[in-house]
Amino acid sequence: MVLAREFESILIAELTKKAGRRLSSHEIQSISLAIFSERCAEGAERALGQALLRIALQANPYVANLQVILDAYREVTQQRVVSEMPALADWLSKCEALSVPLPILISCDKYLEKTKLFARDLADHYFGIKPIIIVGGGDLSFENGSELVLRLPVDDVYEALPLKMFETWTLFEALGAQHGVLKIDDDMKIIRHSSLRVEDVRATFADVDYMGMAIPCFIYDRAWHYGKCATSVPPLYGKPFVAPFARGALYFLSKSALRKLVKQYLRFPGCLAGELFEDKALGDVLHSLKVTLVDNPLEHILQINTDHEERLLEAAE
Repeated sequence: MVLAREFESILIAELTKKAGRRLSSHEIQSISLAIFSERCAEGAERALGQALLRIALQANPYVANLQVILDAYREVTQQRVVSEMPALADWLSKCEALSVPLPILISCDKYLEKTKLFARDLADHYFGIKPIIIVGGGDLSFENGSELVLRLPVDDVYEALPLKMFETWTLFEALGAQHGVLKIDDDMKIIRHSSLRVEDVRATFADVDYMGMAIPCFIYDRAWHYGKCATSVPPLYGKPFVAPFARGALYFLSKSALRKLVKQYLRFPGCLAGELFEDKALGDVLHSLKVTLVDNPLEHILQINTDHEERLLEAAE
């Protein structure tokens, strides 16, 4: 497996070696776009095309034809999914037909089998829509079985969760997500008081961009990651609190919020530098883009219990 960000670094190293000298960022962008036009613009080598366009966006994030490059990235991603993972494109169409947010379950191989059990309960609860389970640790692939598993080329450890989430949102933004997405942790439970009404769910998310249970600074736990990470990280998170953010167990992002988020991330992936918590990283980026958090615990609306047994001192794998 070659991680997505590693592939970009390998390509830049190859471009530099071929040139026989250090390249400026403007040269890197120009060469990347030229190779894309020559080898990828007609739908060939789509994975290479994605990497070249991402390099171009990072090399010159304020380029005049920025939107053209972003649109090209969106198009080549759609083409790749239709070609390599048609079942994922079909699933998206079925979800959009109900005009409700896409249910996305975040997990890892360690907890995948347990997550599949929850996914079945959630599908029964959420209008018969099977949620997509996101894991890392392999090449981009989609398992279209009794449960739906999307594997991303990112590390599958706790401290890589910010990258896993931002790559997830980058993919689904490119695919459309007309009615937004619901991010759901893998250790939730359904509250079986009554059936959800599709009209209520549509109305809840109709006019908001970012919604969930707000976490303010005075209850923010800077040691939440301790004992969960597979690599050596500081025991206390060291970045400043920027603004309240939606608790990571369950939150909503609209199509508009996704588009703003992905536009920022594709140009400035350094926004994740030093981040350990995906929910705070997301909230910080959205706050900088003036996307307002609506403090509304979705647990009550969606009848999902987010209280769970803590895993803090399990051995990291």
